[in-house]
Amino acid sequence: MSTLFINVPGQRLFRGIVLVFSFVLGCQATWILTAELSRPSSFGFPRTAQAAAAAFTNQNAAARAASFGLFRGDLLAEYAITYLNLIWRDEPNTESAQASKTVLQAREVVDHALALSPHDARIWLVLAGIDTRFNSLNQKPATALQMSYYTGTNETELIPLRLILAVNSDALGNEDFQQLVRHDISIIVTRKPKLEPAILAAYRDAPPLGRQFLQDTLRQIDPTMLGKLRK
Repeated sequence: MSTLFINVPGQRLFRGIVLVFSFVLGCQATWILTAELSRPSSFGFPRTAQAAAAAFTNQNAAARAASFGLFRGDLLAEYAITYLNLIWRDEPNTESAQASKTVLQAREVVDHALALSPHDARIWLVLAGIDTRFNSLNQKPATALQMSYYTGTNETELIPLRLILAVNSDALGNEDFQQLVRHDISIIVTRKPKLEPAILAAYRDAPPLGRQFLQDTLRQIDPTMLGKLRK
């Protein structure tokens, strides 16, 4: 009896610890589950205007998931991606107050996402696209674009948009930056021929410097693709 009596306080302490631990686990499970249930169905990084428009339709769901997820950078990254439709639009830059407000909101989401997940190349590319599209923000898109290369060198889903931005960037005159862009082109030629339309799209929209760069690069690694450009 004396032994049993002595052990009672220890048993109560143990039960208390178990209850606290169970409560913490339950809260964590509820937090994760709530965010996941609010999360939109999985979608890849948009490669076209149509895909960006489709991602935009998930914006409200992505915003809810990010708000429930709080400190989850992956959810904020998905929320940021839904703003890519701004990059593909044909309207002039921030003509209206509403457009300016939307762009500033997009920048806030992107900055928050980068604070939590600076390793995510997708977010850097969204930032580069927004800064390139809306020059009135006085940002440096080349820096964000370079970070998208450094953090996602072999992420092939980023190549189509990254290539378009790269051949239009002032940084293309830099040799180190050129090496990064050549790497993406080499991936297309050697491993991802299905992405060849990305080269054609980039060439079509590129300024003279960008077109010359694409021609010189393909002349070295894929003369056949160079012929397609010239057609």
